[in-house]
Amino acid sequence: MKKTIPHIVYFLLFAIHMYSVSEDLQSLRMATKPLICVVLIAYLFQATRLKSTFQKLVAVGLAFGLIGDIFLMLPNKFLFGLGAFLIGHICYVVAFYKQVYFIQLNKHKIRLLIALILSLYSYNFYNLLSPSLGIEKYPVILYIFVIAMMGYFAFLRKYQTNLWSFLAIMIGAVLFIISDSILAANKFVAYIANSGLIIMGTYMLAQYGITLGTVLDNSRKAIPSSIK
Repeated sequence: MKKTIPHIVYFLLFAIHMYSVSEDLQSLRMATKPLICVVLIAYLFQATRLKSTFQKLVAVGLAFGLIGDIFLMLPNKFLFGLGAFLIGHICYVVAFYKQVYFIQLNKHKIRLLIALILSLYSYNFYNLLSPSLGIEKYPVILYIFVIAMMGYFAFLRKYQTNLWSFLAIMIGAVLFIISDSILAANKFVAYIANSGLIIMGTYMLAQYGITLGTVLDNSRKAIPSSIK
């Protein structure tokens, strides 16, 4: 029962925050949004004690997610929020990168397909946004590149960790790309109906998936003896 408490707390917070968004309860939304990453950091620390570099990097990524959440609630602070999330994603990229053993990847040709899909998506999504970008142009380009790299290295973990850790983080990475894409399209291209619910729903599940995958990780079991 003790192990389920953080999950119950998080999904209770999930339900309350989604209710605040759907009913446009600004005070409740502003009170619950910063708690998203706070609860996840507490869960990660309680479950792992942040013993590994991988766990520490994910915790720092969540901390910058908290900062980004706060900035995005404030008027005219979009670029500050973007910058905080950018740093958070860089932390995730480095964390996932550290679990990749490139000597093993030559036999896994699908990685090239994943790289192509992410490259095409990033290129076309930037083209969609570019007519509406002003001073945000270069930060947005950098952000698109970094989040695509986050998704790519999340996939490459497939060969270095257990199945459940891989799936949780991979699904989290995909949901993060979806959430950020809808947020950007809604801000720079055109209004999307129910965008607030979709953005926050996918975002909260994304951060949860990455945190859960970090807790479930035991990458040492997946490292071949020849390269230990």
